[in-house]
Amino acid sequence: MSTIQDIEQLENYLSTEQLIKLKKAADRHAMQSNIGFKIQSVSDKAIDVEIIQAETPSGKYASEATLVKRTEDLFRKSLPNFKINVSTETFLASPSSVVNAAWIDKKMQEKGVRIKQIAFETGIDRESISDWVTGKRSMSQLVKAMFYFYLR
Repeated sequence: MSTIQDIEQLENYLSTEQLIKLKKAADRHAMQSNIGFKIQSVSDKAIDVEIIQAETPSGKYASEATLVKRTEDLFRKSLPNFKINVSTETFLASPSSVVNAAWIDKKMQEKGVRIKQIAFETGIDRESISDWVTGKRSMSQLVKAMFYFYLR
């Protein structure tokens, strides 16, 4: 799959060599920042492109202005006389992504909550809760969300 969805819309405007060069440049953005592009529409004088940044291992994300600039810079090299219209989809991390065993332990201490109370109020067995709180057992996104909203 290409990091530029619907790139075939540019086949009437760019040579095969130019398309390959554009794909390679987009692939660098995908590898470095988990960014992908989608061509919405193309006319003789304008191109509408959506840029999407997904979750990154570093947790660092480009601002909307930076995403627009990267898109314009990428497509301007291949389509210098085109008006480039950019729409962005920035990544929003789930609030529960901060949840780990240390976070749970800290929040439980702050709120004076014990494992027994969480078990009683959620209906989850104490052993599972204990394993999550101590880090013996990994947590699914659903479990992290439960702890986040329970302890915030």
